[in-house]
Formats: sequence, structure tokens, C-alpha cells
Amino acid sequence: MLFGSYGTYYLIFSAGPGEASGQVRKLAIGADTQQQAVAQLGAMDDVALGHALADATDFDATSPLGF
Repeated sequence: MLFGSYGTYYLIFSAGPGEASGQVRKLAIGADTQQQAVAQLGAMDDVALGHALADATDFDATSPLGF
């Protein structure tokens, strides 16, 4: 699921098997439109996507802006 706010879209997902199983996480994607965010995700190969998802933050964590 993608959610947009102030030029940033968030991929909201639940981690798969392993230590983080079932935890809801969010990945910030700098994009002006949902289509741009989807294109950025689609351009990633499996390795790049894996690294990006590993850098995702806990859903309840907030930035200084409150997101």
C-alpha cells in the first residue's frame, strides 16, 4: 500500500518470515506522485528492493515532521 504526504510516499508492508515477522513497517520514497513512487519501486531489482526494505522503519516511528 502506498500513502503520500508532502512529496514523500510510504510503502506500508508487513515483514515476512524471520525475526521481524508480522511487524508493520514503512519505507519512505521521495516522489511527487504515486505513479513516480510506483515507478521507483518497479525499477529496483530484487537486491536493491531487499536493501530498501531492510532500511524501512517501524510503522509507529515518526520523523521530526511527525510522519
